[in-house]
Amino acid sequence: MKIRNILPLFVAFLTVTFSTANAGVLVEPLIGYNFGTDVETSTKNYDGSGAALGARLGYQNLGFQLGVDYLRSAIDLDSNDFSEDLTMSEWAGFIGFEFPILLRVYAGYIFSASGETESAGQTVEFTEGSGTKLGVGFTGLPFVVLNLEYRAGTFDAIKTVGPEIKQETDYNSYLLSLSLPLNL
Repeated sequence: MKIRNILPLFVAFLTVTFSTANAGVLVEPLIGYNFGTDVETSTKNYDGSGAALGARLGYQNLGFQLGVDYLRSAIDLDSNDFSEDLTMSEWAGFIGFEFPILLRVYAGYIFSASGETESAGQTVEFTEGSGTKLGVGFTGLPFVVLNLEYRAGTFDAIKTVGPEIKQETDYNSYLLSLSLPLNL
């Protein structure tokens, strides 16, 4: 009779303990490769690919994730007549959910993006960028997550030697990455 009375209290204690034990700070460094990158300016279209390095910092509780994401990419852009190197930086806010079995999904809003390249001996800066990102992660590997992400955005201004010009430059890219989620 006493065990029947204590058992529901014990189960409630374990439920509360384990639900709060999953909460914590999420630190997730990542390394990846951009492919299928398309940059469309008013005069040219570029295709490219290249390496990426970044991290996520946020909060995770009961599978839900919320935080900030930083990504720095070095992309080799190819045009019909020449190639250029584009260095991009993106800051984004993200929200996600990690399912109990092998899968994580997330979405983000890129609130700050910038890029820099050299064209005909001049440095060209892309500024005032924003966009969105959608991703899915395979969590079945020990300690490592394999992510596939799609990013699309727009740079609203271009700056060369002279003043900044308000001109839209669209970009989109896929990112295949490995990340190491650490829950502290």
